[in-house]
Parts: sequence; structure tokens; C-alpha cells
Amino acid sequence: MQTIGAWLWDNRKSLITTALFGALLELLFFFPVYLTWWLVGLTIILLVGVWWLASFTRAWRRWWWLWAEAIWVVVGGLGLVVFSLLNMWQFQAITLGIVLVLLALLHTYDKYLQTGSWSVKSFSLLSFLDLVAFFAAGAAILTATDFYNLDPAWLMLAYLGQVILAANLRFWREEVVSVRKWFYVLVTAVVVEELLWVIASWHRGVYLKSFLLAMIFYVFLDFILHYSRGTLTIKVVVEYASLVAFLLVAIFVFDWLLILQ
Repeated sequence: MQTIGAWLWDNRKSLITTALFGALLELLFFFPVYLTWWLVGLTIILLVGVWWLASFTRAWRRWWWLWAEAIWVVVGGLGLVVFSLLNMWQFQAITLGIVLVLLALLHTYDKYLQTGSWSVKSFSLLSFLDLVAFFAAGAAILTATDFYNLDPAWLMLAYLGQVILAANLRFWREEVVSVRKWFYVLVTAVVVEELLWVIASWHRGVYLKSFLLAMIFYVFLDFILHYSRGTLTIKVVVEYASLVAFLLVAIFVFDWLLILQ
């Protein structure tokens, strides 16, 4: 009991923030007419909770990226909720998933803010969460564009913001702080935006297109990181090319079978 009590006390900031967030998230399903107010409340909870993790320091550079990443991850999860016809149990399952992901994110950043360094386990977890967020938020952006019949320029701008955020988060954790970082971000944004322009008009499902864009983004960003560290060898290129080929075949076979059904 003492061990459990000590763990709860040490992680009280993450647990309380997540509990408040989950409680307000429940109101989305039961009172959807106040959707805008609930979203504002969720944003405020994340802002105060993240600032609390950083002990309310005025050195906002220490916690600003965490708040941006938390908002990004939540937007991806809420996109699944807002643009899907969900019954009670489906909503609860997705809500539980969002809450657990947010708790893991806050817990990981809490350790970083205390120690000032990333562990290998934390780095791997955050990279995976960012990949899922890129996919989910991308699907939400594509769905919202079709649902509201928005101009394609809004789609391009929203995706551009996601690319800039995701790239900067990765460079920040990789400790790439040179001026060339912004050149790498610009190149990545141009590549993804060009591919988005082509893929967006493709007559395929939103989730397939979002998956392809997420995969292309992270493979391209990994190439840039290997290049910046001088580790981009033929072996690395072949490994990534093989992985991309396998994933492309798998996702197209899955999409083909799903359409046949």
C-alpha cells in the first residue's frame, strides 16, 4: 500500500489532469450541442495541467512543446469521435484510449521535466504516439475538409501545421538545434504538401490516404535525421525501402480485400 500511495503521490499532477480531462470529455457525448465550450475547456485543462507539470515556471520553452503535442494527440483522438457515428460503448472505448494515451504522454514528460533527459523507452513511446497522432489527426483533417466542403487551401494549411509541429518535436527530442533544422523542416513540408495535393484527390478511403501520408512523412524525416548525423548508408536506405515496400503491399491488399467485401 505504501508503494501504491507513493506512486499515486509522485504522479498526482498527471493523474489529476487526466481525470479532469476524461470527465469533461464525457460531456461531448451526452451534451454535444455545447461542443465548442467543451473543446475550450479541454484546451484550458491541458494548458493548466502541463504548466503544473513544469511547476508553473515562466520558462515556457520547457513546457510549450508538451502542450502543443498534447493538443495534437487529442485532436487526432477527437477527430475519431466527432466525425464518426458512435454508439455508447464505442465512444467509451475511444475515450478510454485517448485518456490512456494522454496519461502516458504526461507521465513521460513529467519524467523528462524532472531529469532533463529522455530515456530510450520514453523516446520510443513518444515516437510511436506521434506516428499515431499524425495518422489520426490527418484523417480528421481530410474528413473535416469533405464534411464541411472546405476549400483545399484549408486542407493544405492544416496539414502544413501538423508537419511543422511533428518535425519540430522530433528534432527537439533528437537535439537537432542547428539553423539547418528549419531547412530540413521546409524540405519535409514541401514534400508532404506535394504528396498531399496528389493523394487528396485520389478516390480512396480517408484512413488509407492518412496512413500513406504518415508513413511517407516519418520515413522521409528519418532519412533527414540519418543524413544530419552522417549515418545515411546504403544499408539504411535498403532497410527503409524494404519496410516501405512491405507496408505498401500490406495496406493495398487490405484495402482491396475490404472493398471486395
